[in-house]
Amino acid sequence: MESGVMALQLDIATLALMFITLAMTSFVVMFLIWRINRDMPGVVFWMLATLLNISSALATLLDAQYGWAGGWESILITSTSLTANMLVLEGALRFRGFDSRRRWQCFLILIPVFMLVSWLYRMDPAARGVFHDFPTMAFQLLAAAALVWRTGSREELKANLLAAIASLFIGLTVGWRLLLTLGGSELAGDVTDSTATQWYLFAGANFHVAWIFGLSVACYFRSRLQVMSLAREDSLTELPNRRGIDDKLSQTLAETQRSGEQFALIMLDINDFKQVNDKYGHSAGDNVLTELGRRLRQAVREADFAGRLGGDEFIILARQIETDELLVQMVTRLRQKLNGPMQLDAGNVDIDVSIGTAVSPDDGDNPDTLLGAADSRMYQDKKIQKQST
Repeated sequence: MESGVMALQLDIATLALMFITLAMTSFVVMFLIWRINRDMPGVVFWMLATLLNISSALATLLDAQYGWAGGWESILITSTSLTANMLVLEGALRFRGFDSRRRWQCFLILIPVFMLVSWLYRMDPAARGVFHDFPTMAFQLLAAAALVWRTGSREELKANLLAAIASLFIGLTVGWRLLLTLGGSELAGDVTDSTATQWYLFAGANFHVAWIFGLSVACYFRSRLQVMSLAREDSLTELPNRRGIDDKLSQTLAETQRSGEQFALIMLDINDFKQVNDKYGHSAGDNVLTELGRRLRQAVREADFAGRLGGDEFIILARQIETDELLVQMVTRLRQKLNGPMQLDAGNVDIDVSIGTAVSPDDGDNPDTLLGAADSRMYQDKKIQKQST
């Protein structure tokens, strides 16, 4: 089996040159993604990783062509390659939102460790190969797991899957070479110029192409989600806007009709809100809406949905409201959390809200009917409050 594999020899210099070309292309792709989406986490780490891959492959090419005395090429190749793979993992973790300053500080400490151990093993190819391959395998396998771990949706899993599979196969390829080295196989040879290294570079280059394509797909999906989120988010209160409310209401109706569950639609607005705008200006009115949005997020339960319908009108969709008593309790809690003074630059404003409710399916089984019922009861509540004052 081993002699059959050894019959086909690959040129290290050619493979290194191919890897340089691919790494340069990857760097350009990552740079463009970063330029377009500078706030997207993880991308800058992947961009730096591709730069280090270029350096490592360039050192491999120069060593294959001219040879470096004293093992200095091994220090550069090993330390830059390990740092690049570490950055791949850090990028994957940050891309998925797993931020940790302590972890990053530990990773930074690893860089001089990589350089020191590479220098110590510069004249021992086998030991240097084990030192390189074991953490590289771990970095790549962990990066693959991070990309698919507890994704928010099946669509996100699909978007991240190609990059995860590519990282998985890169890690397995490195693991294959590591096992050959540990087992003393003749395929591992001197490691630096061995048949195993030749196939490692060949497979790594191809999987690297899949990896960069996969990251491009994952970044595109993330960017698309951000655009869709902005389209459904009210910029002032950072709550879902009318479009987001319509989507959530339709989804909730479909789910509850299948399960037979009932839910409450609660509509509210600010009494005499126009007077705030007239007296203090529209910027003060915006501040009131922003503060009300903040109070509303704190008032609703975690399972509930809150959004801004438009103007000073807001909507809450509340699940698990089985009795009228529970609905009354929720409305009472909303009044307690939302009503009260607000401090503005021009002075204090005393906020008071009117609230109307509708329960599906008793008050309707379509969005228009439920919104109409809640709106009618909200204005009834407004009249009652005016009469009481």
